[in-house]
Amino acid sequence: MPKNFLKYTVILAVIIVIGFSYGYLKTFLSITEPKENNDVKNAEHEVIQIPEIRLKAGARLIYTTYYIKCNDEIIEEKIIDEKLIGCTKSQLEQLENDWEITNFTPEEVSLTRQINDICPNHYFIGIQDGYVTLFQGIPGIKSILIEQTDILADTLREDDRLILEKGLIIKDEQEFLKIREGLTK
Repeated sequence: MPKNFLKYTVILAVIIVIGFSYGYLKTFLSITEPKENNDVKNAEHEVIQIPEIRLKAGARLIYTTYYIKCNDEIIEEKIIDEKLIGCTKSQLEQLENDWEITNFTPEEVSLTRQINDICPNHYFIGIQDGYVTLFQGIPGIKSILIEQTDILADTLREDDRLILEKGLIIKDEQEFLKIREGLTK
Protein backbone atom coordinates (compact mmCIF):
# COMPACT_ATOMS: atom_id res chain seq x y z
CA MET A 1 0.00 0.00 0.00
CA PRO A 2 2.68 2.59 0.77
CA LYS A 3 4.19 2.01 -2.68
CA ASN A 4 0.87 2.66 -4.45
CA PHE A 5 0.09 5.60 -2.16
CA LEU A 6 3.34 7.29 -3.09
CA LYS A 7 2.74 6.61 -6.76
CA TYR A 8 -0.76 8.13 -6.67
CA THR A 9 0.43 11.16 -4.73
CA VAL A 10 3.13 11.89 -7.31
CA ILE A 11 0.66 11.48 -10.20
CA LEU A 12 -1.82 13.79 -8.46
CA ALA A 13 0.90 16.42 -7.85
CA VAL A 14 1.97 16.28 -11.52
CA ILE A 15 -1.65 16.71 -12.68
CA ILE A 16 -2.10 19.73 -10.38
CA VAL A 17 1.13 21.35 -11.57
CA ILE A 18 0.19 20.76 -15.24
CA GLY A 19 -3.29 22.21 -14.61
CA PHE A 20 -1.95 25.37 -12.97
CA SER A 21 0.69 25.76 -15.67
CA TYR A 22 -1.89 25.40 -18.42
CA GLY A 23 -4.16 28.01 -16.81
CA TYR A 24 -1.30 30.42 -16.22
CA LEU A 25 0.05 30.12 -19.76
CA LYS A 26 -3.41 30.44 -21.29
CA THR A 27 -4.05 33.61 -19.34
CA PHE A 28 -0.59 35.03 -20.02
CA LEU A 29 -0.72 34.31 -23.73
CA SER A 30 -4.25 35.68 -24.15
CA ILE A 31 -3.16 39.15 -23.00
CA THR A 32 -2.24 41.09 -26.11
CA GLU A 33 -1.64 44.71 -26.92
CA PRO A 34 -4.79 46.49 -28.12
CA LYS A 35 -4.91 47.04 -31.81
CA GLU A 36 -4.99 50.55 -33.21
CA ASN A 37 -8.66 51.31 -33.18
CA ASN A 38 -9.89 54.47 -34.81
CA ASP A 39 -13.06 54.33 -32.73
CA VAL A 40 -11.03 54.84 -29.54
CA LYS A 41 -9.10 57.74 -31.06
CA ASN A 42 -12.30 59.39 -32.27
CA ALA A 43 -13.93 58.90 -28.87
CA GLU A 44 -11.15 60.89 -27.24
CA HIS A 45 -11.92 63.85 -29.47
CA GLU A 46 -15.69 63.61 -29.18
CA VAL A 47 -16.34 65.53 -25.98
CA ILE A 48 -19.95 66.11 -25.18
CA GLN A 49 -20.59 69.81 -24.83
CA ILE A 50 -22.92 70.45 -21.90
CA PRO A 51 -24.57 73.84 -22.22
CA GLU A 52 -23.49 76.38 -19.62
CA ILE A 53 -25.95 77.28 -16.90
CA ARG A 54 -27.61 80.63 -17.55
CA LEU A 55 -29.45 82.98 -15.22
CA LYS A 56 -33.24 83.02 -15.44
CA ALA A 57 -35.48 86.03 -15.11
CA GLY A 58 -36.14 86.75 -11.44
CA ALA A 59 -32.90 85.15 -10.25
CA ARG A 60 -31.52 86.47 -6.97
CA LEU A 61 -28.02 87.82 -6.45
CA ILE A 62 -26.83 87.44 -2.85
CA TYR A 63 -23.82 89.61 -2.01
CA THR A 64 -21.97 88.77 1.24
CA THR A 65 -19.25 91.17 2.37
CA TYR A 66 -17.04 90.11 5.27
CA TYR A 67 -15.30 92.97 7.07
CA ILE A 68 -12.03 91.73 8.57
CA LYS A 69 -11.41 94.48 11.14
CA CYS A 70 -14.79 94.15 12.87
CA ASN A 71 -15.64 90.51 11.96
CA ASP A 72 -19.05 91.52 10.65
CA GLU A 73 -20.87 90.32 7.56
CA ILE A 74 -23.30 92.33 5.53
CA ILE A 75 -25.61 90.42 3.22
CA GLU A 76 -27.49 92.19 0.46
CA GLU A 77 -29.98 90.57 -1.93
CA LYS A 78 -31.31 91.84 -5.20
CA ILE A 79 -33.15 90.53 -8.24
CA ILE A 80 -31.05 90.52 -11.42
CA ASP A 81 -31.44 93.25 -14.00
CA GLU A 82 -32.90 92.40 -17.39
CA LYS A 83 -29.44 92.73 -18.94
CA LEU A 84 -28.20 89.79 -16.81
CA ILE A 85 -30.91 87.35 -17.92
CA GLY A 86 -29.19 84.51 -19.78
CA CYS A 87 -25.79 85.42 -18.36
CA THR A 88 -23.36 82.54 -17.69
CA LYS A 89 -21.06 82.15 -14.69
CA SER A 90 -17.98 83.20 -16.67
CA GLN A 91 -19.77 86.29 -18.00
CA LEU A 92 -20.89 87.24 -14.49
CA GLU A 93 -17.33 86.76 -13.17
CA GLN A 94 -16.15 89.37 -15.67
CA LEU A 95 -18.90 91.81 -14.63
CA GLU A 96 -18.44 91.28 -10.88
CA ASN A 97 -14.64 90.91 -10.85
CA ASP A 98 -14.27 92.11 -7.22
CA TRP A 99 -16.49 89.24 -6.04
CA GLU A 100 -15.98 85.48 -5.79
CA ILE A 101 -18.92 83.40 -7.03
CA THR A 102 -19.52 80.65 -4.46
CA ASN A 103 -22.80 79.31 -5.83
CA PHE A 104 -24.31 79.61 -9.30
CA THR A 105 -27.71 78.24 -10.26
CA PRO A 106 -30.25 79.60 -12.75
CA GLU A 107 -32.34 80.93 -9.85
CA GLU A 108 -29.67 82.16 -7.41
CA VAL A 109 -26.08 83.35 -7.34
CA SER A 110 -24.02 83.80 -4.17
CA LEU A 111 -21.10 86.22 -4.32
CA THR A 112 -18.63 86.89 -1.51
CA ARG A 113 -15.74 89.22 -0.82
CA GLN A 114 -13.51 90.22 2.08
CA ILE A 115 -12.63 93.81 2.90
CA ASN A 116 -9.81 94.71 5.28
CA ASP A 117 -11.85 97.43 6.95
CA ILE A 118 -14.79 97.90 9.31
CA CYS A 119 -18.39 97.78 8.15
CA PRO A 120 -20.57 100.88 8.01
CA ASN A 121 -22.83 99.55 10.81
CA HIS A 122 -20.70 100.90 13.68
CA TYR A 123 -21.30 104.21 15.43
CA PHE A 124 -19.85 105.84 18.48
CA ILE A 125 -20.19 109.08 20.36
CA GLY A 126 -17.00 110.93 21.12
CA ILE A 127 -15.58 114.37 21.62
CA GLN A 128 -14.02 116.42 18.86
CA ASP A 129 -12.93 120.04 19.06
CA GLY A 130 -14.56 120.29 22.49
CA TYR A 131 -18.03 119.21 21.32
CA VAL A 132 -20.01 115.95 21.60
CA THR A 133 -19.85 114.31 18.18
CA LEU A 134 -21.39 111.30 16.41
CA PHE A 135 -18.98 109.16 14.40
CA GLN A 136 -19.42 106.23 12.10
CA GLY A 137 -16.75 103.62 12.82
CA ILE A 138 -14.94 102.20 15.82
CA PRO A 139 -13.04 104.36 18.32
CA GLY A 140 -9.32 104.30 17.68
CA ILE A 141 -9.56 102.34 14.41
CA LYS A 142 -11.38 104.38 11.83
CA SER A 143 -14.13 106.91 12.00
CA ILE A 144 -16.09 109.32 9.87
CA LEU A 145 -17.67 112.40 11.41
CA ILE A 146 -21.46 112.19 11.04
CA GLU A 147 -22.69 115.06 13.21
CA GLN A 148 -21.11 117.51 15.60
CA THR A 149 -23.53 118.75 18.25
CA ASP A 150 -23.62 122.08 20.00
CA ILE A 151 -23.05 120.35 23.37
CA LEU A 152 -19.77 121.46 24.92
CA ALA A 153 -17.76 118.67 26.52
CA ASP A 154 -16.86 120.99 29.42
CA THR A 155 -20.54 121.22 30.42
CA LEU A 156 -20.87 117.43 30.87
CA ARG A 157 -20.61 115.57 34.15
CA GLU A 158 -17.08 114.29 34.75
CA ASP A 159 -17.95 110.59 34.34
CA ASP A 160 -19.94 111.25 31.11
CA ARG A 161 -17.06 113.26 29.66
CA LEU A 162 -14.53 110.49 30.48
CA ILE A 163 -16.72 107.87 28.73
CA LEU A 164 -17.12 110.06 25.64
CA GLU A 165 -13.40 110.81 25.49
CA LYS A 166 -12.79 107.06 25.07
CA GLY A 167 -15.73 106.73 22.68
CA LEU A 168 -19.14 105.28 23.55
CA ILE A 169 -20.09 102.59 21.03
CA ILE A 170 -23.76 102.65 20.01
CA LYS A 171 -25.82 100.60 17.57
CA ASP A 172 -27.40 103.31 15.41
CA GLU A 173 -28.26 106.98 15.01
CA GLN A 174 -31.56 106.52 16.90
CA GLU A 175 -29.62 105.57 20.03
CA PHE A 176 -27.49 108.68 19.51
CA LEU A 177 -30.60 110.89 19.57
CA LYS A 178 -31.68 109.38 22.92
CA ILE A 179 -28.24 109.80 24.46
CA ARG A 180 -27.97 113.35 23.10
CA GLU A 181 -31.28 114.22 24.70
CA GLY A 182 -30.07 112.79 28.03
CA LEU A 183 -26.86 114.82 27.89
CA THR A 184 -28.74 118.11 27.49
CA LYS A 185 -30.88 117.60 30.59
